[in-house]
Amino acid sequence: MEKVEAIPMSTAAKKQIRVRQTAPKQSTAPFENVRQTSPTTLTFQLSPTHVSYANSLRRAALTLVETVAFRADIDEKGNTADIRFTKNSTPMSNEMFAHRIGLLPVHVSTPLAWKPDEYAFELNVKNESADPLNITAADIRVSKRGATADDPDTMVPSTEFFHPHPISRSTCLLGVLKGRVGKNPAEEVHCTLRATLGNGRENARFIPVSLCAYKYTLDTDEDKRKKVFYSWLESHKKVNTAELEGNPERKGELEREFATMEVARCFLKDEKGEPYSFDFSIESIGVLTPRYIVARALDILQAKLMKYASIDKGDLPPSLTIQPADARMKGFDFMFQGEDHTLGNLLQTWITEDGDTFAGYKVPHPLRDEMLLRIGVEDGLQTTARGVVAAAARGCAEMFRSWRSAWEMVR
Repeated sequence: MEKVEAIPMSTAAKKQIRVRQTAPKQSTAPFENVRQTSPTTLTFQLSPTHVSYANSLRRAALTLVETVAFRADIDEKGNTADIRFTKNSTPMSNEMFAHRIGLLPVHVSTPLAWKPDEYAFELNVKNESADPLNITAADIRVSKRGATADDPDTMVPSTEFFHPHPISRSTCLLGVLKGRVGKNPAEEVHCTLRATLGNGRENARFIPVSLCAYKYTLDTDEDKRKKVFYSWLESHKKVNTAELEGNPERKGELEREFATMEVARCFLKDEKGEPYSFDFSIESIGVLTPRYIVARALDILQAKLMKYASIDKGDLPPSLTIQPADARMKGFDFMFQGEDHTLGNLLQTWITEDGDTFAGYKVPHPLRDEMLLRIGVEDGLQTTARGVVAAAARGCAEMFRSWRSAWEMVR
């Protein structure tokens, strides 16, 4: 990677950091050094921006991008949602077997166009032999339903939806049927499946990535690295740096130890000492391309924010209620249903970075799907608080829109 100097950012540049104004020595695009090292792996640098916005992109890729899978949730009657068993003589219960099936990656490259009732999935395996029989995803029979009731169904190769491993050429193991002994009944399993759309926020089976993480971009300035190194020696290793210069072998050992992890503390910082550049790594499970995952995550974030961009001008959306703050300060509590830290941290960061208005959020209870955002207003007017939240939603939405446009230009 090209050496980048961590020149302190001006106050004016820091205020504009959300809308892709760049730090010194950086290009005008928020995405740099984009490299696709394999069909499923992508790395890039996001700079400059606030850590909250970088984390929102990470959370969106993990929990908001849609994929297709088999729901195995158990309803009030003890049935699984998308998986219906008629026979199961394996040692596993229906719920456990359904859970394993629910974790199968279903290869649908255009999930937004998926029609759940267009395809039928069925698993029907019986072991008449004396040897154990593995049940794999390849045993799932797939048929495409006819356009009308009179049209026959068309069989589809199961490998179209359940790709075999590139080396072993086998598909995911679901269970094992024991061999038949004497006149005992043969073990079998029979169930019908329905593939539907969902996201990782609902259940991990819908998460499109096996890796989505970022780290602070390292500062390659040698003087700053030495400063962090010697500070680490004194505070953590309790080493006299003056005596260490006379022991090159010991110094080399400590330098190697420092390079394994502690060097990560020497990262690019703005004038407040906060990180502004982030190195992302994304690895798809193989269903969606990593480039699509990033693009879709940005689209979803923009759409999520636009739901609340006009609350200062009209009626509130059904998912939002407002009431006076339960505190001594003048303000209002905005209760968002179906939202979590992703939206809360976005709005809080934008508002607090924008001026002197108080903003704080929390998820009141982990088992309730809601997020509370408290806005302090000196005049005590709800219209003022609405305007603050709406302006933040519009600003964040515009930021992600510009990121999305920049991502389209990435090659």
